[in-house]
Amino acid sequence: MDFTTETDGCSSTFFKDLSPKPMLDEQENIGEDPDGERLSHAELKDVFQKALEPLLKNDPILSDLHPQVTLEEVSALIEVEHGRAVTVFIEKVDGGHWSVVVPREATVLDLKRALKNHVALSLIRRNIKKKISWRYIWKNNILCYNSVQLSDLSAHILDYGINNKSTLTFSKRLRIKQSQRKK
Repeated sequence: MDFTTETDGCSSTFFKDLSPKPMLDEQENIGEDPDGERLSHAELKDVFQKALEPLLKNDPILSDLHPQVTLEEVSALIEVEHGRAVTVFIEKVDGGHWSVVVPREATVLDLKRALKNHVALSLIRRNIKKKISWRYIWKNNILCYNSVQLSDLSAHILDYGINNKSTLTFSKRLRIKQSQRKK
């Protein structure tokens, strides 16, 4: 039923809900199992993951996501589908690759941060407790695309020609030793 009221010359519309609202103690407790026992946060997460897994497997767009998907991963995949983000593949030394999603207008620094977050999440999902020194990695390696080094951290990835499904590689940085510079 639709009601319109006017107060002080402003009109507003209210919708009257004819069904009675339950009191707070009468509402169904979402954190309870069918037997009426309260579930812990971890147990509730397990129930949610078990319900989410078949939904992800049956969806054509979301089927390649990990069962322990995060909101950021879902949002990133949606952004890729709408063309507002790109998936960049980064080849690992062992022959595998990481797939990192970044916005189209991302900088090289944004790409490096996304790679760091992606690797950290994949290690957590595999229960590997390993500390990675990204300072060491970036000091000794540089990302390359078509043999061009991505050395300017503030440059946009589109400036280097990186598009959706582009593949980047790690390349060793060539360092000139102090003794060779003086010669």
